[in-house]
Amino acid sequence: MTKPDKQKSYYGPFFWVAVVSFIVPFFVAARAFDTIGPTTKPEPVLDASGVDHALWDYLLKAYVENGLIDYDAMERDYLFRTYLEELGAAQPDKLANEQERLALFCNAYNAFVINGVITHKIRASVNDYSESGKGFFDLKEHIFANQTVSLNDIEHGKIRKDFDEPRIHVALVCAAISCPSIRAEAYVGKRIDAQLEDQAGIFANSPKHVAYDAAANTIRLSRILSWYGGDWDNHGGYLMWLSKRVDDEALRDALKRANAGEAEVAFNEYDWVLNTQNERTAVAGGGPSSGAFGSGSIPNE
Repeated sequence: MTKPDKQKSYYGPFFWVAVVSFIVPFFVAARAFDTIGPTTKPEPVLDASGVDHALWDYLLKAYVENGLIDYDAMERDYLFRTYLEELGAAQPDKLANEQERLALFCNAYNAFVINGVITHKIRASVNDYSESGKGFFDLKEHIFANQTVSLNDIEHGKIRKDFDEPRIHVALVCAAISCPSIRAEAYVGKRIDAQLEDQAGIFANSPKHVAYDAAANTIRLSRILSWYGGDWDNHGGYLMWLSKRVDDEALRDALKRANAGEAEVAFNEYDWVLNTQNERTAVAGGGPSSGAFGSGSIPNE
């Protein structure tokens, strides 16, 4: 009787090519998964005030893109409710320094704006919303540090009152297209100076906020600089402040000439259309939703 042939091996080169081809995509996907912050829930780390800004950082990275907010997705994420609860019980006085308090106030303001849009189901413009005769920014509906406050209470009663820091105007985002772009990370005390300076640079070099019309010899600026221009008085004025941050040499020269009265300054109409990634309702008339800031009282104008 002859011995049977040894069983043939099916583990030749083509087999291993197939195996590698099958495994590599999973390996690449796993590495990509590890590098994407928003896919992983952050470990809770409360600061001295009882707030976890890593949580807010996670939400911003997950739901902000190109300065626009995915309000629907933010609403669905239970971690947003958790962060709002932390803000409600926050104890700012327990923070170590003014930088940490300023970071808390800026984060709280931006989170409460987003929550207001979600709560009132705003799809067109926050400037069109009012309740009991009060505008969106004057509604006392946000729980912060165990008090019920309005957005204007936080901005004007806390931040502008206690901090000589005009850069907050490029950090606080009022849910409109003409606002500065919301930063896709939380403000933190140890880095807030660098974060605000980066925001200032982005603002100064954005044509929708700062531009020069050479034919008309006119600088065209965001209306924010008209509303809050006085906040730059201790910082050389907003024209010189901008000139130190713009990259374009011609624009820098024009700002300096405008500061010397050798060029005109004009302020753009403010577009109050919602800064959303989601499909939004067109504002009646098809143009920008203009009007007063918040309750209708615009500082410095």
